[in-house]
Amino acid sequence: MHIWSSKFAGKPYWPKDKTYPCNKNAEPLVLLAQINFEEVPALEGYPTQGILQFFVEDDDEMFGMGYDVGVDEAIEQAYGYRVIYHKEIVKDVSFLEKGLPCAALDSDFPIANEYSLQFESPTDYRFEKICGDVFEMDESVGEYLYDNFESMGSKIGGYAHFIQEDPRGYEKPGENWVLLFQLDSEDDEGVEVMWGDCGVANFFVEPKALQKLDFSRVWYTWDCS
Repeated sequence: MHIWSSKFAGKPYWPKDKTYPCNKNAEPLVLLAQINFEEVPALEGYPTQGILQFFVEDDDEMFGMGYDVGVDEAIEQAYGYRVIYHKEIVKDVSFLEKGLPCAALDSDFPIANEYSLQFESPTDYRFEKICGDVFEMDESVGEYLYDNFESMGSKIGGYAHFIQEDPRGYEKPGENWVLLFQLDSEDDEGVEVMWGDCGVANFFVEPKALQKLDFSRVWYTWDCS
């Protein structure tokens, strides 16, 4: 796996000429997830190139999330997380930082190990053509497809999943936040991701900012049961 590959946790891709993200105490944040859009199937409205990174605090019980605050306050005081976009990917390692911090992959951090990522789009317009109409299938087949291809899980874009309720419902009327990235709890096939008690983390962005590839104003939340 290359340093610029898509992954959960581990050491991040980082050019030497950029200032590394830190919290309000000048302590470096750690990589939660890194998405290389060269490896992602085309998604309308999302980048087609570059690397998008999600950084959080690893020594904070909320992992950098602003607890019990509105979106404006959470974003304005986003000392515990950052979302960084690198439009151009530098693949000459002599121009990349090497000694960057990474999360202590123990029982506290949501991600138990560094995992490389592969992407698929099983619920896009081609799904029915390939798999048929799920409502006309035997119940056992439908259950299998639902268990394997339903909309929960870690993903880029789409409809967000929540354990409690959608926090966007408490914000100002007319504000429009769409899902940028969702990291769901998982404990299957050698992958262990756990937000509290089987929770889920969401990163939201305004469509106009997404269109401009401006990730300076991203709203990060997570909840659990």
